[in-house]
Amino acid sequence: MELSIKQALDKGVEAHELGKFKVAEAFYQAILKSQPNHPEANHNMGLLESSIGKIDVALPFFKVALESNSNIEQFWISYIDILIKKKQFKNATVMLEKAKEKNMTGDSFNVLEAQKELDKLGPHKSNNKQNKMLIPKFIKAYFNLGNTLLKVGRLKEAESSYRGALVFDDNLIEVHTNLGVTLKEQGRLEEAQLSFRKATLINPNYSEAHYNLGVILKELGRLDEAEKSYIETIKSKPDFAEAYCNLGNLLKELGRLSEAENFLEQSIALKPEYAEAHNNLGVVFKELGRLEEAEVSYTKAIELKNGFVSALMNRWQLFYDKGQFDDALKDLDLCNTETSRAFSLETLYALGNIDEIFKRIEVNAELDDCNIRMAAFSSFIAEREKRDTAHKFCKNPLSFLYFSNLSSHLKNSNEFIKELIDELSNLKTIWEPPQRTTFKGFQTLPNINIFENPLDKMKELKSIILHELDNYYSKFQNESCSYIKKFPSNKNLRGWHVILKQQGCQTAHIHTSGWLSGVIYLKVVPTLGKNEGAIEFSLNGHNYSDLNSPKLNYQPELGDIIFFPSSLHHSTVPFSTDDDRIIVSFDLMPDFDR
Repeated sequence: MELSIKQALDKGVEAHELGKFKVAEAFYQAILKSQPNHPEANHNMGLLESSIGKIDVALPFFKVALESNSNIEQFWISYIDILIKKKQFKNATVMLEKAKEKNMTGDSFNVLEAQKELDKLGPHKSNNKQNKMLIPKFIKAYFNLGNTLLKVGRLKEAESSYRGALVFDDNLIEVHTNLGVTLKEQGRLEEAQLSFRKATLINPNYSEAHYNLGVILKELGRLDEAEKSYIETIKSKPDFAEAYCNLGNLLKELGRLSEAENFLEQSIALKPEYAEAHNNLGVVFKELGRLEEAEVSYTKAIELKNGFVSALMNRWQLFYDKGQFDDALKDLDLCNTETSRAFSLETLYALGNIDEIFKRIEVNAELDDCNIRMAAFSSFIAEREKRDTAHKFCKNPLSFLYFSNLSSHLKNSNEFIKELIDELSNLKTIWEPPQRTTFKGFQTLPNINIFENPLDKMKELKSIILHELDNYYSKFQNESCSYIKKFPSNKNLRGWHVILKQQGCQTAHIHTSGWLSGVIYLKVVPTLGKNEGAIEFSLNGHNYSDLNSPKLNYQPELGDIIFFPSSLHHSTVPFSTDDDRIIVSFDLMPDFDR
């Protein structure tokens, strides 16, 4: 049966996206044979030809596409881009003006404008006297292009443009600063801090660079250095309210609450409408036990910033801790986020309103199908009430435990473990990291994913984990819950390691950003007949528990591998011996961003 134009186009696009260019070309050409001016077929042929470097061949296709339908923004972008590549700058300028007349003024056109100005300058040759005179124009063109690319989120290209400017002059403060921002956005924190540090060396009074350096060092867990950077920021710019606020937050994490209070109050004095500073001051007041002042600060933050989720959540926690559950629920219902919807169930549980819990789970069943926090509570309440909820993620997470051992993959697993521990010893760790569950122990810095660019033994461990994930899925693939039906296909691992010392433990928690969680035991401790060092799985959470709720204690052996749903609460039993308990933990991340 002969295909319609639309069917042929759909098949061409499908083949194009799969990289089957010859197949795609055949479909596009078949369309053009019967409709030579078909806009989408012409445009897609242009994309095909330009992708293999045939810009001369691509140009007329883009031209016909635009002439056939000038209301499609992408047609303008593709045509102007090819004109710039062809160095037809006058034509590109004319088309950019025409695009503006058609109200085509998005960020992509700003990128084209900046790229055109850079390309007009041509290649730079340092031994050419005339080109040396053009250096300031090259710098400006690279810098402007970098700024435009950064604005639209094309980070790799922005980085390249900033580095292009630095080739001509390595002492450009703003370029180093913006490069640092670009690297930070890519998660390359160590490189970002070097860029900001370079800017501070060029100009020790450049407050913006000091401030950004402080932000990066804080994320890297280098709190003492971050404190110095914020202090330098304030020295160079005494009215920098955000720097006072960030320094106050940092001092709070260091436990220096009186100093934190002082800097946050200074931030507010400089910027009275600064909602974030009021909210953070509330956190400090709460930790100081000054609950009435904390409530006043949270309320002020909410008044200044309508729908301020962080302040509402903080005030919810304050109300919850004080037993004001009705007030707490009102704050949660003003948020309507994945987290607040889950906490609303826990608050309703505190109120004893079981029917409303089941009703809300049913109303939000589709929206929160992959809400890990809600999945955890739903499993608990279903078991306690002996009544199924509408939540389908993982009704009985304890039945999805999986156990294996490194010895099933390695001839000498003990030697492998010793070498892996040596590799891990080179990674930076932090003692009892803030907002983590590790007590009396070290944990990898939060920005480090140990499976990203792994060394030899870590690479081998990753391979073992991926193999075991296949086994895990095979074991449970016939289960009908969302946990298995929507099981991640990309196998994106986020990993860290933990070293617990004497009396160390990890308090009960779930991994709200994960899907499946796992732990590999590299060093275990004696049980002493008391389950010391064991991992405990339970349906009980921080805000809800029941004595009859099922739980499972497992005493790990060296090399053990354990997988479990990220919605399953787990903790470590403290141990009294002077030994180290060393693990590698990871989350298999979902196929979507949370």
